[in-house]
Amino acid sequence: MPIYEYKCEDCGAVSEFIVFSADEEVTCRSCSGTKLTKLMSAHNTTSSSGSSSMPGFGGCCGSPGSCGSPGGCCSG
Repeated sequence: MPIYEYKCEDCGAVSEFIVFSADEEVTCRSCSGTKLTKLMSAHNTTSSSGSSSMPGFGGCCGSPGSCGSPGGCCSG
């Protein structure tokens, strides 16, 4: 069951949804709008030691408050 982030085009709220099928329609939890855009999410992969499994990757995507807005991603 994949979890996807969506941004509402009406109110700008970002929400996560568990999507069971491609046909499933999601609605905004804030305004009940139906114009939602699926966002690109960063995959969080860590080893058992807690360090990143991708050497040299200092990614802050997914860290609360690190990218300025939910669903955003750091550049550079």
